[in-house]
Amino acid sequence: MAPALTQSLKVLTMTSLDLRTLIEEELLNNPCLEEGPPEDFQPPLPPTNHSQGIPQDDLTDKMNTKEVSLQEVLLRQLGMFVNTDAELIIGQEIVGNIDENGYLKVSLEELTATLNLPIEEIAKVLSLIQQFEPSGVGCRSISECLAIQLKKDNETGSLIFKIVENHLEDIAKKNYSLIAKQLKEPLEKIEPLIHKLLKLDPKPGRNYSTQFVQRIIPDVAVKEKNQALEVIINNEYFPAIFISKVYKQMLKKDNLDPAAREFIENKMRAAVELLRAVRKRGATLRRVSEKLVEIQQDAIKEDLSFLKPLTFAELAQQLDIHETTVCRAVMNKYIDTPCGIVALKGLFTAKINDGHGQAVSVNYIKKTIKELIQQEDKKHPLSDENITKLLSARFNLKAARRTVAKYRDEFKIPSTAFRRVR
Repeated sequence: MAPALTQSLKVLTMTSLDLRTLIEEELLNNPCLEEGPPEDFQPPLPPTNHSQGIPQDDLTDKMNTKEVSLQEVLLRQLGMFVNTDAELIIGQEIVGNIDENGYLKVSLEELTATLNLPIEEIAKVLSLIQQFEPSGVGCRSISECLAIQLKKDNETGSLIFKIVENHLEDIAKKNYSLIAKQLKEPLEKIEPLIHKLLKLDPKPGRNYSTQFVQRIIPDVAVKEKNQALEVIINNEYFPAIFISKVYKQMLKKDNLDPAAREFIENKMRAAVELLRAVRKRGATLRRVSEKLVEIQQDAIKEDLSFLKPLTFAELAQQLDIHETTVCRAVMNKYIDTPCGIVALKGLFTAKINDGHGQAVSVNYIKKTIKELIQQEDKKHPLSDENITKLLSARFNLKAARRTVAKYRDEFKIPSTAFRRVR
């Protein structure tokens, strides 16, 4: 992949915090890059409906913190990448059996018995989940955990992969010479690989406990104006940058030292690539956000539980861009809405078909379950089975009892026995 494209993709996935750090580092290391508007800067025209600026102290002051659970992270990714209702149900069951360290605590055979589905279908969804972040999640052993992480680095079949497959016990015993002997490789080639392995995370889920707090700066804001929604991209948190005129002029000199010319040209190329990547990030983020807000405008105005079912692939098709571009554009970014600050990914939601074959969002089903519990007779609270029947009879919504139980647990609502009032 060309360096410029790699830079562009990297910048597209960055949060405002990460991009600010990158730009500040480049300003320190690249003399061809300067901060602030260039000398020939002209004030912009009054903002259009879709490009209005926003005072810096409005968005940058809206830093927020949020507790994020591993299950929340995985279920969000599941909703984006599954293709069928069956895969969604399987995925929810798998995620529900992943512990706080990221390990799957039941076997495929146990999942087959629980779901009454072929083991091949369950293995397929598990394979999908093992591609999620954090890297290594959904594993069943330390060996598999590290192997998943190595696969993402394209290390399958390599020497380091063989060490993971066959020699973890020897690493624990620090018996490096035996590993070298059995693999018929010199010890000096084995030791660096072992050091690399020791840097991998054998407990990928531990950073996503309920005590893990994220610092959030919204990358996008939505404001209501004349009953319409206005999308604002937050560019205020990272510095404005431009190419230095001084170094541009230096390159025009015929008597410039060749070594100095090569140095300046390399730095100039890097500066131009960064500027293009930052501008492309902003343009792509705006395009994706505007279409996303257009589709979900009713829910954004009123209640996010009424989000329309939407996948990355569907949005990408409407924008005529690649699905992975949508994924990178919304990754790790947040949007400030009238309903509060939420993850951009949160505006995508999985779907389940109702009894009429119409797609409804999982958020709507969750909201309905919560409302049923809030309205129940506290002396005779609804069981998960009762809720399942009510969803079907009253709302024509199909959800398995175990699904109801999972959603109830997400809301931290206790079971029937603990809700009963005597």
